[in-house]
Amino acid sequence: MSQRITAVTMPKWGIEMTEGAITAWSLALGQSANKGDPLLDVETEKIVNQVESPSDGTLRRILANVGETRPVGALIGVLADCNVPDVDIDAFVANFRGATVNFEPDAVAKLSAAPIHDSPESGDSQTRISPIARRLAERLGIDPSKVPGTGRNGRVSKEDVEAFVAAHTAASSSTAVQRTRLSPTRLTIARRLTEASQSIPHIRLDIDVTADTLLVHKSRLQNTSTAKISVNDLLLRACALALLKHPQVNAQLDGEELLQFAHTDIAIAVATPNGLITPVLRQADTKSVATIASESAALIERAQSGSLTRTDINGGSFTISNLGMYGIRRFDAIVNPPQVAILAIGRIEERPVAHHGQVTVARMMSLTLASDHRVVDGATGAQFLETLRQLIEEPSSL
Repeated sequence: MSQRITAVTMPKWGIEMTEGAITAWSLALGQSANKGDPLLDVETEKIVNQVESPSDGTLRRILANVGETRPVGALIGVLADCNVPDVDIDAFVANFRGATVNFEPDAVAKLSAAPIHDSPESGDSQTRISPIARRLAERLGIDPSKVPGTGRNGRVSKEDVEAFVAAHTAASSSTAVQRTRLSPTRLTIARRLTEASQSIPHIRLDIDVTADTLLVHKSRLQNTSTAKISVNDLLLRACALALLKHPQVNAQLDGEELLQFAHTDIAIAVATPNGLITPVLRQADTKSVATIASESAALIERAQSGSLTRTDINGGSFTISNLGMYGIRRFDAIVNPPQVAILAIGRIEERPVAHHGQVTVARMMSLTLASDHRVVDGATGAQFLETLRQLIEEPSSL
């Protein structure tokens, strides 16, 4: 039986992935696919990935609908020949114990289900509730025996625990509350920001720079370029050149080793409907401002449309985050590990400035560098900012 039936399980892309959400099935029940055909889409770690069919066969069962989240290795579908009896499919699903999934780029493996020796009818409370649901119930202080199970033979799932909590919360509250599960993207962002803020000793340095000459330079470049050039594009170029002079900032921390790079791969923080994402502009130090403008615009467009690939967001030796367009004057950012630094960019605004005993008005911009203090000392960060200030205030070298 196992040779005619193929399990479709939640894939594992990347060592940190623990679960994924179904965003689309490419096949309906009863439709057939050849090996390698698109089978479904899974959202995880900020992007949507396509899962290919692991074998020829007909989609006989869908066990996770669109919008549902499942842990890595969970059974989400079944492929089988048309002549395989339904009773065999049912037995395969009932006996499936979960896949042991290694870190592989291909997500779906052909698996034989291991037999289950304990059944829910035995009264064993450990088999009546899934391990994930049991951990969630323990964390929330809920007695699992009180939770109605909607799975086979009354088995309690994580969703059953969540529904139980939601029902009791609503019943005890006089105020209407909308409860929405965080998306895999938002959960990934929350987990990584928490880990970064707790594990990285941040040091933050800020500097004010004059932007008048930079804006004049931008207008001059725009007159000779077909690409739309922004201040952010000029800052990307300036950061790329400054990072070459300060390689300890253009780095990643890998355990007890510091990885320093010959080129600057700068991640650009982009706000999307699903949360912050950081596509990477590769080798920015080798590119003109016009090329940077064209490539960064394409990255930002793909980020906002949800069409980035895993290659687009992997790596990066430094990150910039610009909130100037939202009117923010100055802010602190959190380092994106394994990188060791991130630059927060505020808006350009007119400010009174004292110069040679006289007060004048200049267009100014605030920059804040957040660094991993384990490898970037205050003096190193300050020297990087000074180099960056010189490039911005004397932009002819950009």
